[in-house]
This record gives sequence, structure tokens and C-alpha cells, in this order.
Amino acid sequence: MTDDPEYCRLCGRRLQKALAATNSRNCCLNATPIAGTCPEHGPVGPHHATADPD
Repeated sequence: MTDDPEYCRLCGRRLQKALAATNSRNCCLNATPIAGTCPEHGPVGPHHATADPD
């Protein structure tokens, strides 16, 4: 993870970098590291994070 703001590739919202705690099991909660938490999609992996919100 970088210090630059990252955005969700699915919806363009800014990812939260705080600790993610959830009971849901998404594809990104297996062995894939969590890049951040999207307010819309929950924890996302680096394949769903982008530096450009568009």
C-alpha cells in the first residue's frame, strides 16, 4: 500500500485505510492483501484499487 490516495476501481470512491472488520466473505478476504475499504463495496484487494478515481 502506498501513502497516495487510492480509489475503488468499481465505483470511484476513496478507499479507507483503517482496519477493516466485517463478517462478510468477499473475494478479497482470502489470501489477497486488502488495499483498503470502499464505503460501497467493503474490503477490496489491490486489483480493485486505482490511483485515478475516474
